[in-house]
Amino acid sequence: MSNTFHLIRKDFVLIQKMLLLFIPYYLIMGYTLMDQYTMFTLFPAMLLLVNGCTLDVQQNNQRFLVSLPLKRQDLVKAKYMALVPYALFSFGCTLVLYAAAYAIGRVDTPPAWREIALMLLFFFVLASFYLPLHYWLGQKGTQIVNFIFIMLIMLNVSAFHQLLEWFPAAGKWISTGSAESFLPVLLLTLGCMILVYSSYLLSSRIFSSKDI
Repeated sequence: MSNTFHLIRKDFVLIQKMLLLFIPYYLIMGYTLMDQYTMFTLFPAMLLLVNGCTLDVQQNNQRFLVSLPLKRQDLVKAKYMALVPYALFSFGCTLVLYAAAYAIGRVDTPPAWREIALMLLFFFVLASFYLPLHYWLGQKGTQIVNFIFIMLIMLNVSAFHQLLEWFPAAGKWISTGSAESFLPVLLLTLGCMILVYSSYLLSSRIFSSKDI
């Protein structure tokens, strides 16, 4: 477990300079699109993941890490465990943005907890597709994969509405929070967990057999 902690810490050291970029991002987005502030939960988390993986490839960190007395599965596991602090960071930034907007009168409604939760869930879904591609394509395909996923992030509003069309129970739960629509959302959450775990197994298999 200590190895995982240090590997996650390594990722945050790599991306620490990028954290400052989120200050102008939230200021601009909060001023122009405050009515859709829940969507800001997705972008920082995904961007941290993409940037951390990209820096690993550019700096040949993977080649160094596999030379250490660590299993490759542990390296992959650390990447997936890092999704949690990434999500928490985005969640915290969104709450700070909401609190600031509420203080100056830009919003007057309670926090949209259910929408924020679904955006966090959407982040884990995107990460489940991104990480296997990252390990499979490596340095040659990193730029292409990053471009595709950045475009997906920029289109997150329409993607979110499309998700609600696919899962109308989730939309009903957002608007009413009724108990009868809670079970499908719970199943959706369990499905996301299964997807993340399956993605981890696939990434571990790809990385374990990869020549670095």
